[in-house]
Amino acid sequence: MLTRLISIVMSLLLLSSSAFAQSLSLTGEVTYRERMALPAGASLYIGLVTLPDGRPVLGAGSSVPSGAQPPLQFALAIRSDLTGSKKSYGLVADIRLGSTILFRNDVAVPVDLNSPSPTTIVVSRYTGAQPVVEPVIETGLIGATWQVTSIAGTPVSGSRPITLSIASDLRVDGHAGCNDYFTQATIESGGLQFGLPASTKKACSADLMAQERAFFAALDATASYDLTDDSLRLLDGAEIPLIGLIKAKE
Repeated sequence: MLTRLISIVMSLLLLSSSAFAQSLSLTGEVTYRERMALPAGASLYIGLVTLPDGRPVLGAGSSVPSGAQPPLQFALAIRSDLTGSKKSYGLVADIRLGSTILFRNDVAVPVDLNSPSPTTIVVSRYTGAQPVVEPVIETGLIGATWQVTSIAGTPVSGSRPITLSIASDLRVDGHAGCNDYFTQATIESGGLQFGLPASTKKACSADLMAQERAFFAALDATASYDLTDDSLRLLDGAEIPLIGLIKAKE
């Protein structure tokens, strides 16, 4: 679960930027009782999880400014559709140096999304097993910009190409026809999956918005891929093509 949490945290790193403004922000501070200074290059990660199972929902992270010491202030933007839910939620925090966890809270701090108030998260020195960072296998899929040619067999339209790029750390970004988006990919044993994308909130024509929704739905249903030279197909669990792409010219 910890590995999954970190992947979600990294995938939503940019949610705090103004380009992806959300309707609700959880604020507070992270502190610890140990008498020690944070090393240069430390990073703070905040995650929202469901209670009591601790299932990750979303998160964000940022570098701790050089010389900064606790308490560390945070603001975590969340999706408006989470409010009004009957589920219970909590906040977890990590302070890391690279991939090494320095501090963590073992028990999530409950939060009320319908009436949020500043939250204090007390973390402790982490002595558990460190996450294993597995290297990403470099393939022709990684590092290129792919241009969508079809969605569910239908050629795409619009004046600006729909694109998809997967970085070496598996962060994904691109343009969806109307809005820019980003998410996180998981690649293992020939499979390919995408997390829930976050996007800008620009409004376009009804046709473009419908095409964009179809694109996001196809990403969500992707289970594997077929890569041949400069062409790429994203496939569902039955290996039915969902999205056709070609490598964009540099």
